[in-house]
Amino acid sequence: MTLRSPKDIIVATCGAVGRLDRTVVGAVSALHTRWPLMDRFAALLADNAPELYALGFIAAWYGLDPDDEAGRESIVRSVLAGASAVACARAIAQIAPRTRPFATSSVAIDRLVNHRPSDSFPSTHAAGSVAFVAGLGGQPTALVALFEPLTVGVVASRIYSGVHWPTDVVMGSVVGLSVGAYTRRAGLPSLRLLSVLITRLTPLLD
Repeated sequence: MTLRSPKDIIVATCGAVGRLDRTVVGAVSALHTRWPLMDRFAALLADNAPELYALGFIAAWYGLDPDDEAGRESIVRSVLAGASAVACARAIAQIAPRTRPFATSSVAIDRLVNHRPSDSFPSTHAAGSVAFVAGLGGQPTALVALFEPLTVGVVASRIYSGVHWPTDVVMGSVVGLSVGAYTRRAGLPSLRLLSVLITRLTPLLD
């Protein structure tokens, strides 16, 4: 049995992953136009995720009991986790550029949303979405119940809409989970101060 070098193993692994990505994207492209309602819903999630999360945060912030300091800290932590995860994903994209599925000549898939052919890996949408949920740490429960299915939908929609490869969203999710977990465990001392400051600047909570 011939032992392969680490370089050969890496090349073979990347080739296998690439083939899997193309297979999944090809299967997804075959579904386009079959279910117009799904196409529209996926496009909505893929193209408007930031706005949907923003609405969720605003509704939760105003819906919380003004004395619920822990809940407000969770929201602030979640926002910081999401923003940090997106920044990390963008930094990785500078190191490992990758062409998006709809811009790849070897893949026949139509994008469902308007998107420029920028770097695809990793998915910043997946990183931010997963970090939002991971950063909440289970509180407030109403926001977690909203964001968990929303995140699954957003991550899936980025693949379905043709703007990301499956491995893009997997890596983005790993980044989001890591950053979200860190923000929970780090016990950032500025979180309480920041949440109190935002509360005082939010007159409708008085």
